[in-house]
Amino acid sequence: MSALFVSPYVTLFPSTRPSGTWFVGVVSALQGPRALRVEHECLPLRDTELEAHLDACDDAEKLLRMWGDRAQL
Repeated sequence: MSALFVSPYVTLFPSTRPSGTWFVGVVSALQGPRALRVEHECLPLRDTELEAHLDACDDAEKLLRMWGDRAQL
C-alpha cells in the first residue's frame, strides 16, 4: 500500500517501519529545488503495519495543511 501527498510546497510519502515487535508510522517530506528530506515519526506504536500506515497517512494530511498555511519568509 502506498500513498503520496503533493502540494506546491512539499511532497509527502507515508510509510511504516518496524520497531521491535511493534510498527511506527513515518512520513518522509521532500521540499525545495534540492529536495531536502525531513522525516516525521508518528507517536503511537501499533500492533499491525496497517494501523501504523493509517497513522502516517493521517499525519501526512495534517502536515500538508500545515505546510500550506505557514507564512512565507
